[in-house]
Amino acid sequence: MSPNQAKVQIKEIIEPPSCSRRLFLDWYDTGETNVVGDASKEANVMDVTGDDNMDITDNGDNNKKGNPCVEVEIGDKFEHTNEVEFRDGNKGGEDPWSEFESGEMFEDINEEEFGSGDNFDDDSGYKSSESDDIDFYVDNDNILDDVEVDMNDFNDNIDMDAEWVGGMNDNVVQEENEVGELNEVLNNEVLLSGSSSDEGPVGQRKKTIKAIQRAHENDEANVAEPFYILQTFNTAQEFKERVKVHAIETRRELGFEKNDKNRVRVVCRGTIPKLGNLDKSGEGQQEVNNEDEEKCPWSLYASKWKRDTNWMVKSYNKEHRCLQTRNVKACTYKFLAKKITTQVESNPTIPIRALQEQLQRDYQVGLSKMKVFRARTEALNQVRGDYRGQYALLRDYVQELQKHNPDTTVKIDVEREPNPNSETRTFKRIYICLGPLKKGFAAGRRDFLGLDGAFMKGPYPGQILSAVGIDGNNGTYPLAYAVVESESTNSWTWFLTCLGDDLGLGTNSNFTFMTDRQKGVLPAITKLFPCAEHRYCLRHIHENMKANWRAKQFKDLLWDCAKASTIQQFQRSMEELRKLNNDAYEWLKNIPPQHWSRSHFTGRAHTDAMLNNMCESLNSKIVEGRDVPIITCLEYIREYLVKKIVTVQKEIDKAVGPLTPTATIWVEKLKKEASQLRSVFCGNGKYQVSKNLLEQFVVDMGQQTCSCRRWELIGIPCAHAIACMWEMLKNKEIDKIPEHWVHRTYWLETWKNMYSFTIHPINGRNMWEKSTCPTTLLPPKHHVPIGRPKKKRRRSAMEVEDLVKGNQLSRAQKSVTCSKCNKSGHNARTCKGQKAGGSQSSRNVGGSQTSKIVGGAGSEKVKVGSEKVKAGGSQTSRNDSGAGSAKVKDGSAKVRASVSKKGKGVP
Repeated sequence: MSPNQAKVQIKEIIEPPSCSRRLFLDWYDTGETNVVGDASKEANVMDVTGDDNMDITDNGDNNKKGNPCVEVEIGDKFEHTNEVEFRDGNKGGEDPWSEFESGEMFEDINEEEFGSGDNFDDDSGYKSSESDDIDFYVDNDNILDDVEVDMNDFNDNIDMDAEWVGGMNDNVVQEENEVGELNEVLNNEVLLSGSSSDEGPVGQRKKTIKAIQRAHENDEANVAEPFYILQTFNTAQEFKERVKVHAIETRRELGFEKNDKNRVRVVCRGTIPKLGNLDKSGEGQQEVNNEDEEKCPWSLYASKWKRDTNWMVKSYNKEHRCLQTRNVKACTYKFLAKKITTQVESNPTIPIRALQEQLQRDYQVGLSKMKVFRARTEALNQVRGDYRGQYALLRDYVQELQKHNPDTTVKIDVEREPNPNSETRTFKRIYICLGPLKKGFAAGRRDFLGLDGAFMKGPYPGQILSAVGIDGNNGTYPLAYAVVESESTNSWTWFLTCLGDDLGLGTNSNFTFMTDRQKGVLPAITKLFPCAEHRYCLRHIHENMKANWRAKQFKDLLWDCAKASTIQQFQRSMEELRKLNNDAYEWLKNIPPQHWSRSHFTGRAHTDAMLNNMCESLNSKIVEGRDVPIITCLEYIREYLVKKIVTVQKEIDKAVGPLTPTATIWVEKLKKEASQLRSVFCGNGKYQVSKNLLEQFVVDMGQQTCSCRRWELIGIPCAHAIACMWEMLKNKEIDKIPEHWVHRTYWLETWKNMYSFTIHPINGRNMWEKSTCPTTLLPPKHHVPIGRPKKKRRRSAMEVEDLVKGNQLSRAQKSVTCSKCNKSGHNARTCKGQKAGGSQSSRNVGGSQTSKIVGGAGSEKVKVGSEKVKAGGSQTSRNDSGAGSAKVKDGSAKVRASVSKKGKGVP
């Protein structure tokens, strides 16, 4: 600023009692010459806002450094107007204040020199309050509810020590510094420790209150410290959970010293290690009395008012002096289960060892295998649900299942209740047949089902019964499933009764079932469907046969008898078996051949299946769903069926041709065989087809049969029939290709219709409607057996013997005979018994010498070479015969032992 320039300051004075406002322009010259003063004298009189006179007085208070200070009153009253008129008192009409407008005189006077500008408006030069502004309107119908923005922390990111550029008087700088001190950033550590850099009680109190409010409202304050004064919790349980988590994270032994409905005090039970004092000799240490041990000062106290619901932290001492520990009681299996729920959900079979290593690495605490096992079990229960609790929700699940899948049959059977007024019923069994599967099975055009059961592995074990069919592509098609108490005649009868009602089967129905000769299902099928064809799984017949005849020749002859499609072939194979072993022949003869041989099968099922692989395939797919609660198990099966149908639909979209892919392969193979055959037309639609004199068959095209019975059994023309078709096409007797003669079961259109019925999804448990049934289901009664529950499938004796490890046959569980005692179960190396006449053994271990005589009588001398007993060694003689004495001779040393009745001698 040049020395001839002036500073200007505007003052506002309110005079009581009328509260009239008067504004003054106060300026003084900063230079040696009084430019402003001379100019003011030249301006004789100026009329401002109607006043004829303007007072120009000297203000001695502001006249610093001897410079004249001029105070000019520019108005005592300001009307509400946006314009202030200045009238020139000179005759020349020149405005003496034109220098203010042009800015020539005060070019260096900026806003900072006038102040912060709070009393100025952009238009009028004066900023009035809202109540004095006539242009201020309020729309009561559209009041804006704007959020409050706290700008008190705005200066937190500003360096208050930076030097400001520009003119500013000392008063303004002092005020800005005071504001900056009030807005100083508070460190959380300083707040929590109670220290402050402010001087004076007022500033300390303001700072502390402000910091506490910020820590209370800002969630980020929890990052540095988990607890702070005035911290609130909704419930006491929330506060306790936070304390437990803090104990685990810091590895401290925190305990609840006081715990009631209104207050909770937490202390650290860790003790400070203190070494004992040396004794007078200076060699040892005296024991430290436990009562004199210093306790850790860490403490935390929270309470609530009786009429309040929130809990608040009242005192907190965060200082720890104790050592950290790896044995934290707060680290329970329930806490660990919450941490591994997501991981267990994605991988339910994660090994215990892997979980243990991961948790120990994350929390640095000691965890036992059993605790980790319980944590994984608890996490699985949270993911899958409780075993016992899901029985109460079973009716709600059934209602939801039937709601989204119409025509679904679900039947629940309960135990008999002696008290009919009881509100509970004990679950016994459940049967489910989904409506889409029922319609799809009818569209498949094949009356064939396999029946089997599988074990459940949970705390309420039972059996999963299933009925599985075969589609046109020779794939499995599950139809119905049930959870029952066991595979008994009663349970199978109930299951087949429900199945017969869904399929419309009666006592005269010509249906075909395949089973594994389970003793419960045989009488059930005979009772309910006496006219049905009942096939036995050949694999299970072979398993029973291997108990007595395990040679490969017996297996080959059994399969020859079963695969024979004609009676003559069957009889020839049986005769060969009789020549090999008459006992095996008689045993197999007792099983009716209509249950296991193709030569005695009917063609109603359009399949020559001899194995119950379709049920075994389903059991292997749902093995992971058999060790879960009841609803989770049923949902696992349903989801598998949903995915299976969708997967098959994708395969159907890729298929081309009139037949299914599997049927197409079969027909192409038969065509190659037909090219080697010769057919002769014999009239009336009959042909004679032969390859040589031994293989010659009769084909009746009118009846669609062949003497080999292959066409009749599976519904696909055999090679002999295809040779006849080619002969008829050659003679233009027919115009149909061989694929046209295949049964409709194998058509691609039938396969597509079968899987067009999809299973609809259902909602989660939270959206299930409550069942209106007045009773509640309880889990079935079960007696827990002694020992650890078995998870693996029970292997048969033949599977164990045929077990192969690496490149050689395993000898596991095979009996051996000892060459010493001629007893089975052990060998000579591990034999503990002795031969008749006694045996002798002597050994020297670590300088001690022992002589043992077994089976002897009277007295016996034992000479132990020329070995000598080393210094410090011991020598013992033992006679297990129970009588007599023994002498042990070792070079020049002799030891005589008198033997007691128990056979132990004392030297």
